Amino acid sequence: MTAEGSSESPSTSKALSADVIIVGLGPVGAVAANLLGKYGVRTIVFEKEQEIYTGPRAVAIDGETTRIFGMFDMDTWMNGHVTKVGYQLFTEQKRNGGLALVDLDRVKQEYGYAKLAYFFQPSVEAVLRKNLRRYPCVQLYLGYEVLNVGEAADGTVGVRAKYVGGLKEEVCTARYVLGCDGGRSIIRRKLRLRYVGLAEMERWLVLDVHTTDEKISKEWPHFTYVFDGHRPFLHVPLPENFRRFEFLLRDHEDAEEMTRLENVAKMLDSIGIDSSKLEFCRRIVYKFHSRQVERWNVGQSFLLGDAAHCLPPFRGQGSTGMCSGIRDAANLCWKIAVVLGSPLNSNVAQSGGGGGKRSSTSSLPLSQSVEKMSMWDDIKSMQAGTGVDRLIGSYELERSPHVKEMINHALAYGMTTKYRNPIAIFVRNILFHIMMMTPRTRAYLEEDKGKPCATITSGFIDDRSLGSGELFIQPYVRKSGELVLLDKALGSGFAALAWNTNPKHFIGTAMQLLLKRIGCTFIIVLPRGSAVEEGAPYFSEESVCIIDENKELESWFTSHKAELVLLRPDRFVFGHADGSLETGGVLVTKLSDLLSGKSQLTIRRRKRFLSAWQTLAIMTFTTLFVLVFGLILIFYAIIV
Repeated sequence: MTAEGSSESPSTSKALSADVIIVGLGPVGAVAANLLGKYGVRTIVFEKEQEIYTGPRAVAIDGETTRIFGMFDMDTWMNGHVTKVGYQLFTEQKRNGGLALVDLDRVKQEYGYAKLAYFFQPSVEAVLRKNLRRYPCVQLYLGYEVLNVGEAADGTVGVRAKYVGGLKEEVCTARYVLGCDGGRSIIRRKLRLRYVGLAEMERWLVLDVHTTDEKISKEWPHFTYVFDGHRPFLHVPLPENFRRFEFLLRDHEDAEEMTRLENVAKMLDSIGIDSSKLEFCRRIVYKFHSRQVERWNVGQSFLLGDAAHCLPPFRGQGSTGMCSGIRDAANLCWKIAVVLGSPLNSNVAQSGGGGGKRSSTSSLPLSQSVEKMSMWDDIKSMQAGTGVDRLIGSYELERSPHVKEMINHALAYGMTTKYRNPIAIFVRNILFHIMMMTPRTRAYLEEDKGKPCATITSGFIDDRSLGSGELFIQPYVRKSGELVLLDKALGSGFAALAWNTNPKHFIGTAMQLLLKRIGCTFIIVLPRGSAVEEGAPYFSEESVCIIDENKELESWFTSHKAELVLLRPDRFVFGHADGSLETGGVLVTKLSDLLSGKSQLTIRRRKRFLSAWQTLAIMTFTTLFVLVFGLILIFYAIIV
């Protein structure tokens, strides 16, 4: 198999070298490759399979993840190739008089995109691979199985890969290895890292079908999850006339027997679906896991996606945590680019010439390129005992807590939907009905406010800013007369935004140069109705003016009592400051000190507190639960 982007055949190729080796080209590996390509990082990808798997696996994507696709200009395509349908939760089948806990016709918005949408994975993977052709610094080696990975004394990592079906082997060295090779990760096994958590908790029969039957489209237009005590099931409408049905199997049911066509037909008939109208693409039983690797890296080798964690399928995280895996890639890839000295500016990153060579602006490591400024002693300051650059070493610290929170949230969500005991089901339905009668609680459920936000509590953030670690909002803004999402105006790297003035007014000249070296864009945020004049006092060269069209940015600055905010390339808030040169300088100095190793990574405990109404709601819910459950037990004792 000839490597894409290379003229060498497997029998004649020379020793390979790159900055980053990616193992696995599923959605997570493909997103990581696109991000590194966007940043101009020399990358080699090894993928065992030569062709994309034709069946859908992960099917759901949230607004946070769609936003990440925008980092390499694929958000518009992604947002246009998903089904944005309503969301229905029923206690039983609707035709049997089931109670509708949630029945929404319209999908909610999040960060400028659908809060939850559904996609067809083979089409997405195909476009992700096609998009990689834009980046000459990324080479694909399809049909290569990785056999081993090891770290050398000089800090480089070596990977040995064999061409499937042949004798030729490739040996490649790089600064970093990203294991994106799924739940059975060879990289994880070679690093001798254990999965910890719950395994094989439950079994679901997954049916992927294709149909053009109008009756099915009319009767099943939305995502539907039925908490039926006899057999919980769900339905997901996908693009290109595909659909997914999932049924929870009982403990005594044989997996192979349940996938037989006659049994599948009976199961579909029980919910009113004529199987003769369906073309079956896949009938399989999945065992869902809730596990996380004990460590996310060994030296310069890192695990992402299913190689690092497996999530239950609930809460729109994909079948095994695809959304969380893509968040992993967004968190890690920009850090690698900064440490390697690759430009984060998109125009520079894509112009690097053939063979993946970086432009002259990034030919030196970042620590050397700013040496004349006498600000950073050495960006390669190491964390004690880990041998990992401090910036990249924040990867697990930032990502692991959110993954754990999503696992616990998904487990709690799934637990309430799978009761088999009639008494437990009756109590649950009564309590849900009471909750849906309360407007505020109903809104809380319908707007899905219980889903954990992707917040960074500890890591590469400013310890003085209360809003640091938040994922920044993304409203529509007006730039050069055009209405665009905010990220389109921010560039690919760091961004400094100031309210109604130029952020450079809060940052000294030396600190401005530091930010420019790491690809920072300076953004002037003006209120709606402002006249953008190039001669205005707030305007200066190399700054971008945007208009806060819907006052959402003004609201953010006001609520955080800030006039300057510094955003990381993954759009999390590094920190913010009020309108003074002193606090602005302190904020940027903190960024410099973290990169150089003069400051430790910020460690904060996640704050857990409830508002007054939340406390009241929990107390009310608990009291009602005890009363209703007690009455049911008394009634049950009397009749028995």
